[in-house]
This record gives sequence, structure tokens and C-alpha cells, in this order.
Amino acid sequence: MHKINLILTGFILLFSVAVKSQDFEVAPVKMNFKVDPEESQTKILSIKNHSNFRTSFTISFADFVIDKEGNKQAIERNSSKTSCTEWITPEQTFFDINPNEQVQVKITMLPPVDDYTTRWALMYIQTVTEKTSFDVDEGMGAGVRLSGRIAVEIYRDPVLQLKSKLKIKDLREINNIDSTNRYFTADVLNTGKNIAKCKVNFIASDLNTAEEIEFDPIYFNSYPGFLREIKFKLPAALPPGKYSLVALLDYGKNVTIEGIRLNKPLIILPSEDSDNNQNDKK
Repeated sequence: MHKINLILTGFILLFSVAVKSQDFEVAPVKMNFKVDPEESQTKILSIKNHSNFRTSFTISFADFVIDKEGNKQAIERNSSKTSCTEWITPEQTFFDINPNEQVQVKITMLPPVDDYTTRWALMYIQTVTEKTSFDVDEGMGAGVRLSGRIAVEIYRDPVLQLKSKLKIKDLREINNIDSTNRYFTADVLNTGKNIAKCKVNFIASDLNTAEEIEFDPIYFNSYPGFLREIKFKLPAALPPGKYSLVALLDYGKNVTIEGIRLNKPLIILPSEDSDNNQNDKK
């Protein structure tokens, strides 16, 4: 269960926070609908009120986009081409829960005709309280005040998955991050219709001995139509020498592994400590 207990101004994804005088749980925090066009699927959302007061709740929706570092950013409802907010119908959008009681709300997804694309959205569950006279005096007007909220991620995939299509490009070194480490980055672009689970392996091949050194893989999800920048910190333990550096993208079964090579040799010079040790031996 996902618990909240603090007044928030932004949206919350997949982590717990505290709200003064409010305490509630939501489960699940992610809903995956696997449903074809013109067919419906219903899932259950559970909300539990842990406070000592009867509390009002409201359900609303928003979209989100993903930046190049993989961070999710909430935007206005139905403002993204990947939105599915208009396909989602909650059983109720405003309800009360007594202290220490739980309510289950049916959430139904109904995609329109001929739409087989992967879509996603945010569903907010938010506590509601009446505005006080102080709020009115401050010019906020009469009505209700929205308090703490939790965001549930919603995803829709068709039953018949379309083939994923990704590519990796532009492997390059990043300069001036710090003076003690070397960093590299590559861009992964999802030109398909599905969210893909990806793994990128960086491999350094010694140009003199042909020995290959494979580093720990980087795992991430790639969203259709979005570019993801993969950042790699070169381990300091790589022996001095001249290397070829490649990045390999693996994004599932029955797909061709994509690769990109650094456009120049990777030169690893002996460290100052190594030079000093050699001088000491002399």
C-alpha cells in the first residue's frame, strides 16, 4: 500500500510522504490494462482512510511526459498524444471514507476503435477539505481546498503487441563533469509503439590484445516517441591502453541487438600514482 501523510503541492509517484492531519493509503500505485480497441477492462483501486476523521476524496487525471534522463513530468490532462485519460472511467470521482475504513473503486479502460498504441496517464487520488474563513479572507474564495494526493500510473497495451523498434546512436564522451572520472553517453530512441524494457552494455576492447572488458549493464524503460540519454561512468580500474568502446542495446526477445561504437580510440593513460610507483622502484 502507498501511504501519504503531508500537504503537497506537486504530484507524487511511487514513494511515501507525510501529510499533516491526513493519512491514507492507495493500492495499487500502478495499473496495467491489457485491452484491445472497443473492449473494456476493469480493475479495482483501494483507498484506506487511516485518520480519525471522515474524509472526502476526489479522483482526477493528468498526463505525463518523460525527459531524456527518464524523469516523469506531469502535464495537463489530454494534452499529450500518448494520453489515455479520455478512455478511463472511474466508478465514482467524489466519495467519503469513514475513519479506518477502506473503499474500493472500479476503474474501467475502454480504448476506441482501431487504436492499438501504447498509452499512459496519471490518476490522482486527493483528499478534500472545506475552505476556512481564513482562506476566504485571503481571496481564495468559497468551496473546497485540495490537500495531500497520490498519483497512480496507468498504462494501456493492446493484447496483440506490436513489434518494438529502437535504435541507439551518438556514443560520445562528456567533458567537464569532473576532473577525476570519465563519462560517456548514448541516445536511445524508441520509434515503435510499445514501452520497451531495455539493457545497454558498454564493452571496451583492447586494440592490442583483443581482450574484451564488459561493464555492468544499465537497465531502463524506453517510451514510444521519446529519446532516452544513457550515461556511463568509465570505471577507474580499466588498465592503461588503447581501446575500442561500444554500446550494445538489447530490448527483448526476437529483436536484433543494436550497437554503436565510439568514433575514436579510447586512450587510458597510466595514473600519476602508477608513474610514482615506477619511479620509486628505480
